[in-house]
Amino acid sequence: MRSVSFFPKVILALFLFAPVSAHANSVFQSATASGRNFALFPFWQQVISDMAIAQPEAVVAHPDAAHPQRCANERLCIPIAWTSFLESVRKMSRRDQLNAVNAWANSRPYVEDIQNYHVSDYWATPGQFLARGGDCEDYAIAKYYSLVRLGFPTDDLRLVIVDDTNLNVFHAVLAVRLDNNVWLLDNQLQHVVPMDIAVQYVPIYSLNEHGWWVHSMPKITLGNVVISAGRDDNHPGGAN
Repeated sequence: MRSVSFFPKVILALFLFAPVSAHANSVFQSATASGRNFALFPFWQQVISDMAIAQPEAVVAHPDAAHPQRCANERLCIPIAWTSFLESVRKMSRRDQLNAVNAWANSRPYVEDIQNYHVSDYWATPGQFLARGGDCEDYAIAKYYSLVRLGFPTDDLRLVIVDDTNLNVFHAVLAVRLDNNVWLLDNQLQHVVPMDIAVQYVPIYSLNEHGWWVHSMPKITLGNVVISAGRDDNHPGGAN
């Protein structure tokens, strides 16, 4: 995701006059605001609602059938390919599962929302992601629900929207707390790495099924006015 619409305007307003700094390793440690009402995050709210009623893809009983029956609604589908993959890694260690899930999702094609859905922003369910590919938040969502289905506690998972300070764009990743570390699952990285290595990422807000947390204000341009996230290490809370 690249547009400013990725950051809810209501939360942006909260920080116009009080920018704060944040670092990748603070995702599970601190937040300037938090809540459980997802009204500010309608895309995520819809994903949660749809995943709660999603149904497994049916297998055609007829022995001559070449392929399983496709779901009538791919958004509400739990594909056989997904469940088969999860079963194949279920007995692995938690750390190996992170690597497997990251590699599995990252093997899917990157497709912008405007091409996939003819809108500037859209958050896909794993069923849609497997059928169509997706952009950064779709990779992160598929990884999130894969780990949930493998038994990872949701409290240790965060879908994180970051300000990529190298590329000056917004980006979505998955953060996982495991073995006294926070691991980064990123469609832009081949391997799972400790999140504090990704110094270019400034967390803006994070989400799981139980709540949301705001960590900083992004650096964005509105007209000719630049609003800074305040990420200067020497001057916390100040602009770069």
